[in-house]
Amino acid sequence: MSKGTAVVVAAALGVWGSAAAGASAAAHCGPFDAKTLAASSAARVYVLGKSVFGCSMRGSGAFRLGQRSVCNLGAQVDPVLVAGEMAAYGLTRCGVDSGSTAVVVRRLTDGKVLRSAVATSPPGVESHQSVGSLVLKRDGAVAWIGTGKSIIGAGTPKVEVYEADRRGPVRLLDSGVAVRPGSLTLHGSKLSWKHGTALRHAMLT
Repeated sequence: MSKGTAVVVAAALGVWGSAAAGASAAAHCGPFDAKTLAASSAARVYVLGKSVFGCSMRGSGAFRLGQRSVCNLGAQVDPVLVAGEMAAYGLTRCGVDSGSTAVVVRRLTDGKVLRSAVATSPPGVESHQSVGSLVLKRDGAVAWIGTGKSIIGAGTPKVEVYEADRRGPVRLLDSGVAVRPGSLTLHGSKLSWKHGTALRHAMLT
């Protein structure tokens, strides 16, 4: 891993990040006894009650990101990770028959949303989306694998790999049911993911 690049991978099984990595931030940003979901030495995302908050040691306070409970009661945060003073997370909103998920990048010094992008292209009617894996750099560059399912197409999932540099547009890197949702990793600026048995790569700059 190159210097200055923080890498966190959150898989669909609900890996929330390393509380141990945020021990230094936890004592200075947010309530000490709140559960840490993800952290760096400069910032932290934590749960207080049912709500998820993010804060920076250089910021003026905490910012509510969403909630941890099920998405039909509000916007659900899952997964979440922190790199430097940036947070990236999946934000899912649900209705009776459908739901939508966005990938959000937010600066925790001032709470500004730097990017909000749909997790996948529209899956169809009565559909749901999720983020299988997510990586983030300290400058806000982000990549993810999203999955969408609809009643159309006999429930065959739409699996897509996206990346977005700090100032660039969202770019589709790969798609297909053979893409493994939890396989995305980042080493320095090199992205890797599994498409069937093949390991594919791209650059996140």
